[in-house]
Amino acid sequence: MDRQNFEMLNFFINNDALTLRELQTHFSISRVTITKNIREINEYLDGVAQINVNQSKFYLVIKDYSAIAKLQTTFLKQDLDFNDPAKRQVTILKELLRNTSNYVIVDDLAESLSVSRGTINKDLRELKQMLDFYNVRIATKTNKGIRLEVNADFEYAVITRNLVGKYYELESTWDSATDAKLTNLIKQLDSSNDTVTMVKRNLAVIKWLRKYDIQVNDKVPNYHQLLSDDSTEALRDLLTETIGNSLSPGEWDFISYPLNIKKLATDDKVLVKLALADIQGLMQVVFPIIKQKLDINLDFDRLLMELRYHLLFLINRAIFDVKSEGFISVDMLNKYPVSTELAQFTLSSIAKKLNIRIRKQEVGYLTVYFQMELEEYMSAPVIHRVALVKPISNSMKRFITEQLTDALNDDLQIDIFNSKSDLEKSPEKYLLIFSNSFLPGSAMGQHTPIIRLNSVFNQGALRERLQISLVDEAISHGLCKFDVTKFMNEKSYTKGVRQLINQEITDGQLNEEFLEDWAKREELSSSIFGDGVALPHVIDKSGLNRILVTVGLFEKPVVFDNQKVNVVFLVAIPNKLDAELSRVLSQVYDLIRSIAANSNIFNNLKNYDNNRGLIQLMEAI
Repeated sequence: MDRQNFEMLNFFINNDALTLRELQTHFSISRVTITKNIREINEYLDGVAQINVNQSKFYLVIKDYSAIAKLQTTFLKQDLDFNDPAKRQVTILKELLRNTSNYVIVDDLAESLSVSRGTINKDLRELKQMLDFYNVRIATKTNKGIRLEVNADFEYAVITRNLVGKYYELESTWDSATDAKLTNLIKQLDSSNDTVTMVKRNLAVIKWLRKYDIQVNDKVPNYHQLLSDDSTEALRDLLTETIGNSLSPGEWDFISYPLNIKKLATDDKVLVKLALADIQGLMQVVFPIIKQKLDINLDFDRLLMELRYHLLFLINRAIFDVKSEGFISVDMLNKYPVSTELAQFTLSSIAKKLNIRIRKQEVGYLTVYFQMELEEYMSAPVIHRVALVKPISNSMKRFITEQLTDALNDDLQIDIFNSKSDLEKSPEKYLLIFSNSFLPGSAMGQHTPIIRLNSVFNQGALRERLQISLVDEAISHGLCKFDVTKFMNEKSYTKGVRQLINQEITDGQLNEEFLEDWAKREELSSSIFGDGVALPHVIDKSGLNRILVTVGLFEKPVVFDNQKVNVVFLVAIPNKLDAELSRVLSQVYDLIRSIAANSNIFNNLKNYDNNRGLIQLMEAI
C-alpha cells in the first residue's frame, strides 16, 4: 500500500460516510484517481476490511480491528524508510518550511532520510521543478546549504496545503466546541460541506505555519474578496481566537478563499461590482492581444458579459491553485480547435498580465464560452443545393429533406428533375444528387456524388457522405486545400510532420515561422487524437485565406507520446478567420473524425490519388 492509499484509509477510519466530493476536496485528486485508490485499498484489505458505497456515500466496514491496528503500525515504521521519491521530496519541503529563517544542510537531510547525498540532489532537482509552478525557488549558498525563497508569502500556505498536505496530516488543533462554531459560521455564508472542509483545512495550514514563525502578512495581489467585513466579522473573530493571535490580511485571504471561488447569495454587491470592473479593465487589454494572434471578428463586448463572473472566479482559483474539474476531454477540445486556441490565448495572456499560473484544466470551461460565441458568429444562413431525380415520391422527398436538414444545420434548397437530361441542363453545382438511375459523372460535368435512394435510410453513411461533400465543396471554392502524402520509410512522428510542413513551405503554402510555431505547440500539449490519429493544428501567418489540410500516412505505425500513430492530419488555420472559414474548419474536423472512425473511409484515404479529388473517399461506404 502506498502513502496516498494509507492516508485515504486513515481518513475513512477517522470519519463516517464520505461523499466522492468530500474525498476529492480533501485529497485534491480526481474522481478517477479516488475510485482507483478505493479499489486498490479493497484489494489490499481483502478479508480485513472493505470500503463500501451506499447512495453515493463511501464508508469503511472493519472485520478485523487487530489487523487494521497492526497495518497502521507496520506502515508507519516502513514510512521512516522513505523509499517513495515523492514522499522524500515533500519531506524535504517540510523541513525547508520549518527552517525558512535558516539554511538547511544537504548532508543533514541525507542522514535524516537515510539516503545518499546523490539521491537528495536528484530529489531537489525534481522538487525545484514542482515548486516552479508556484513561483517558489530553492536557493543554494556555498558552505551554508539551501533555503526557500518566495515572491509572495501566501505561497508558503499554498505549497503547504497542496504538497505537504498530500503526505502529512495537518491536524485540526481545536476542540469540538470550536469546531461546531466554525461549521455554523461558515454555513451561514455558504451551506456547502465542501466549503466547510476547505476553510477548516486552510485554518489548519495557517496554524501549522505559525508554529514555525511563518506568517502570511500581505494581502494577496489580484485576489478579490467578495464578502463584506460585516458579514464575516463573527467568523474572523473566531479564527483569530483559534489561532491565538491577530489574523493578518493575507491569512484571512488564504483561509477564506473557498468562499470567493463561486457565486454566493451572501456576496457583497459593491465588492462584486468593483471586482467585475477590474475584470473588465483586464480584458480590455487581453482581448486586443488575442485578436493579434487570431484575427476573428467576434462580439467581444457580449462575450465579456458572459465570461466576467467565470473569469473572476477563475483568477481567484488560480491564485491559490484550486483545481477545477476538467469535465471536457481532450477529444472534445479537438472538436473545437478555434475555440480552444482562443481559450488558451486568453489564459496565457491573463497569466502573463497578472503574473499567476493557470492550470490546463481551466481551458475546457473557457472553450465552451468561446464556442457559443463562435456559433453566434457563424450563424449567418448558408444555402446548400441538393438535386433529386425522379421517379421519387413526395414522402421520400420529405424524408430526405428532414435527414439532410438535421445533419446540415443550414438552409437547404432541393431541386427536383424529371430526368437525367433535365439535370444536365442545370447550371447549379449540387452538394449531393439523389437518384436510382445510372448517372455517369462524366455526363454530369460536375463530379457531384450520386446517392442511391435506399442509402438515405443509413443515417451514419449519409452523414459521412455529406461531410465529405461539404469539404469537397469548400475545396472547389478555394476555401480549403487538401493533400495526402505517403511517408516512405519514415519512422518518426516529428520528422514526418516536419516533412509535411517543409513540403508546404516549398509550395508557398506556409512560411518558415509555421515550423517554429508547430514546435512550440507540441511542447505545450499533445496532438495525439487517439485511434492512431495525430491532429497537430497551428495558426498560419502566411496570409492565405484557406484551411490547409495536409495528410501524412505512415507505412507502419510509429510511436509518439506512448501512443501509436498511423496518420497525421496537419491543419493550418489562417490568422485572419472569418465566419465562412470558421464554418469550413468545423466541417474539416467533422470529416477527420469520420475518417478516424470508419475503416472503409480510412482505407480509401490510404489509396488516395491527389489527382482525383476528395469524392473518392466515398467509395464503398
